[in-house]
Amino acid sequence: MAQAVFQHAHDFYDTGSWYVVAECWDVLAIAEELDRHEERTATAFELEAAAIAHFHDLLHKGQATRH
Repeated sequence: MAQAVFQHAHDFYDTGSWYVVAECWDVLAIAEELDRHEERTATAFELEAAAIAHFHDLLHKGQATRH
């Protein structure tokens, strides 16, 4: 799932704020964030789209910072 988020960030680098993820996050950091979110919510990501949507929410809340 982390690889899907990373690829999405690179595919949409010039769209919105995805450049922040593409430039500041690596696959391991993305995986760690997904794990933290799953622990906080007690809900596992089952689809890549859900993982991508989580980062979309982070971007629009201004929480996606360098990791």
